[in-house]
Amino acid sequence: MSSYAVIGGGVSGLAAARTLALSRAGDVTVFEASGRFGGKVLTAALDSLPIDLGPDQFLRRDPSAEQWCRDLGLGDFLVAPEASTAGVFSHGRARQLPRRLALGIPTDLAEVAASGIVSEEGCRLAGQAGLGLAPLTPAELGLETDGPAVERSAGAILRERLGDEVVDRLVDPLLGGINGGGVDSLSLAVAAPQIARGLAGRRDVVEALSGVVSPGDGPSASPFFGLAGGLGQLTGSAVRELSSAGVVLRASAPVDSMDAVVGPSGSRIRLVLERGEPFMADGVVVATPGPATAALLSRLSPEAATLCRGVPYSSVVLTTLVLPPGALDVPPSWSGVLVPRVEGFVTTAVSFLTRKWGWLSRHAFGGRPVDVLRVSAGRFSDDRALQMADGELIDHLLSDLATIVGLRTRPLTSHVQRWEGAFPQYLPGHAARVAHLLADLEGRPSVALAGALLGGIGVPACISSGAEAARRLLERVPSGRG
Repeated sequence: MSSYAVIGGGVSGLAAARTLALSRAGDVTVFEASGRFGGKVLTAALDSLPIDLGPDQFLRRDPSAEQWCRDLGLGDFLVAPEASTAGVFSHGRARQLPRRLALGIPTDLAEVAASGIVSEEGCRLAGQAGLGLAPLTPAELGLETDGPAVERSAGAILRERLGDEVVDRLVDPLLGGINGGGVDSLSLAVAAPQIARGLAGRRDVVEALSGVVSPGDGPSASPFFGLAGGLGQLTGSAVRELSSAGVVLRASAPVDSMDAVVGPSGSRIRLVLERGEPFMADGVVVATPGPATAALLSRLSPEAATLCRGVPYSSVVLTTLVLPPGALDVPPSWSGVLVPRVEGFVTTAVSFLTRKWGWLSRHAFGGRPVDVLRVSAGRFSDDRALQMADGELIDHLLSDLATIVGLRTRPLTSHVQRWEGAFPQYLPGHAARVAHLLADLEGRPSVALAGALLGGIGVPACISSGAEAARRLLERVPSGRG
């Protein structure tokens, strides 16, 4: 029997372990540096309220997360968000987002003008900005990784074809916000590959993407799913399934180093844990953030380690506020409000959790109904929230919310969750960097990489990444060793 190790017990690592375990190719051990499994998927009780302190939903376009939920017996808990739209704070007040947007990129400028988010002059410029420009090439969009480094950032491409105001007040809050960064330092091919492919060979961005989205008609058209009771049920159920399948799950077990050892039966990978404990494996999936991955690869491949180390990360802070009902001055159909960087607030977005999730609104807090808000802060090149103590941060966010959503009361209770180094930043050239990284590791068949480091933020992307890394390993590692 072969022996497999998975380093990292987040979503990608759990998915890799599950694929390895289902293959029955050998023993599987998962090493997690922290005291719990699940990574950034975390549901905790705030008094009597189950609150997601990390992601609270996932995209359905990649079916891997939905299928995993159903495989784990959670199909009956899958729910779509109940609030049907959202707002963006722009020019002094919160305004409803246009419905025909492709990750913030307008496909109907008349609708944008009617929203008031972008000024009349900004809309006029958006309609004229791209006139006379050459069609966008796959290379400048980042869709080609084997030629010269000519990829331009999403911001550079979209600003010249839509104008600054549309990018600053619509595209950056949505596309940039999803990635914990900003469009001026983002690869469109990695962050939004379907958008990049839709723009290849086209001059007019609005026209090129007009068939990508439709207005939709409420929750039934939602591209998202959550779990009634919180997404933590997904990783919790996965851990229980793995344990039942015989996978060894070791929390509080950081791996310090990794190198190759050649013996009579061929090359194996030797892990050394924090206290010097050795562990031998025939194959290893590394599913950790860039800095940790770089440290683990430093002996096996200095070049691969350097490539990993070159990926920057941003940090975010998610603050949950429990409020008395009726404290917000926004339409009841809204699930939240985005806040553009150009407005200058520390707050980057507000989610109205009890409006978004009907199951949460039915929970009472101390015997009475409440409104629950999640306030996001922090992004690439903006660490103001990280520098504040919890009390100072809450006071600052409440001041922001008084302007953004008309909040005039203090919370009944609150929770601050800091996610440092949470989002890898997909700079222009990231796809080429990853291609070189994976090519370098082709010569080391006993090691595979997984996770958001490679490209793709979100639970489904991480599940797919972990499963694919495990499949690559199973194809390379001879069976029956160990």
